[in-house]
Amino acid sequence: MLYHVINLQTHEMKTLQPSDILDMDYDADGRIVIVDKDQETYYLLAHKDIVNE
Repeated sequence: MLYHVINLQTHEMKTLQPSDILDMDYDADGRIVIVDKDQETYYLLAHKDIVNE
């Protein structure tokens, strides 16, 4: 599985492999925050097409 993320500081979009991820957690607003092995922090992105209605 690939994780599409956006950097909290630079707003750069990136794709991470599971092996790149150190930690995943939720922030106070319920968004998923990811910390990668380089200690960069990202928000997890999602696309509406992954949800079946």
